[in-house]
Amino acid sequence: MELKNNLIYFLRGAKYRLPSVFLGLVVLLLVASTCLLVADRVDGGVDIARVAELMEPGPGRDSDDTRSGGSFPPVKRSAEEEPGGAGEPPQAGQPAADTAPEAAAAQPQIQASPPLQVIASRANALSAGSEVPGPEAVFVFKGYGRAHGVGLCMDGVKYRALAGHSYMDIINYYYTGVTLTQVDESQPIRVKGRDGQVRTLPMKEYLYRLVEEPEDYPAEGLKVLYVAARTYTLSCMARGKHAQGGYDICSSGSCCQAFSENKDLSKYPNNIAAVNATAGQALFYDGSPITAAYCGSCGGHTDNNEDVWGGQPMPYLRGRPDPYCASSPRFTSVTELSVSQLESRLASAGLGVGSLRLVDLSNRTPGGRVKVARFTGSSGTREMSGLAFAKLLGFTGSRYEYSFR
Repeated sequence: MELKNNLIYFLRGAKYRLPSVFLGLVVLLLVASTCLLVADRVDGGVDIARVAELMEPGPGRDSDDTRSGGSFPPVKRSAEEEPGGAGEPPQAGQPAADTAPEAAAAQPQIQASPPLQVIASRANALSAGSEVPGPEAVFVFKGYGRAHGVGLCMDGVKYRALAGHSYMDIINYYYTGVTLTQVDESQPIRVKGRDGQVRTLPMKEYLYRLVEEPEDYPAEGLKVLYVAARTYTLSCMARGKHAQGGYDICSSGSCCQAFSENKDLSKYPNNIAAVNATAGQALFYDGSPITAAYCGSCGGHTDNNEDVWGGQPMPYLRGRPDPYCASSPRFTSVTELSVSQLESRLASAGLGVGSLRLVDLSNRTPGGRVKVARFTGSSGTREMSGLAFAKLLGFTGSRYEYSFR
């Protein structure tokens, strides 16, 4: 009888207790789900640089990407080591130079301004242009970076070095799948100096007299420079760039590498230390020294060699986003022109279109450089290369856009 009374008591109270029990189970399930989500985020981590990379489709992620899964193999070291170079448009059938691939290894968070997400989305978000709102409008052209934008971005190299990246990590970011090899540092180099005379110097002495970067450039960045410079010199010799002139390399920074036979070496201990620290190191691809091109600033994104210079794609010269160069005070430049001023400049260049209605900059490389600028006006449509239009605007690179005010 006592058991029966207890059972009746339990059943009468159950209807009041069941909602509380059910609510408790729901709370437990929510807490467990939250813990699993947090654990997953902690385990996976959030790589800001990787997020920026994924936001930037760019040439590194286009259908023509030759890298498996978008990952970048680390620089391979042979028994001997060597790095490299400089930059110029490739000759027909010759390797091209300068690109920026990112190492798959985790990088520290990038402290750049503007924010990573802005830079990472900028390459393929540059303005294509819009109709001229009226004859009183003013074009505000904004250029990003300087020079061709293939291979090493030296502003990017600088700020990566200042962020603590090693010279090998930096090289591995910009050049894809290259091998570090050792070469003879004493081999003779025939250099045509600024005075027009041809001198024969050992490789090391030649590198001592380059004037590419200042003495206060960060140490790891200088190592990158001299590995690239050594490699570029070897590539010029291998392809006989100046063989018909009776020398291997010239002193022009726009043609080969900036060199001065009158450089006072006593004032450049850091540069000399970087040459010595990388003695004999050069970069090879498929058994040959790469054309290790480099530029002052890529403006936020390097480009594939074939998209800038034409010719065959070079596997080690692939375009990549580069948010580090945004820290440079030379990252952007601005030119303002009234509609009538731009119409006048176009007419002077033989491209008069009457009353200007549209400047179309939609024909771009994967890295955002203008390939062809198209102008539409009351008397027709004309075109010019993106680089030619850049020069008309006073820019030294072809990565630019415009708005109105």
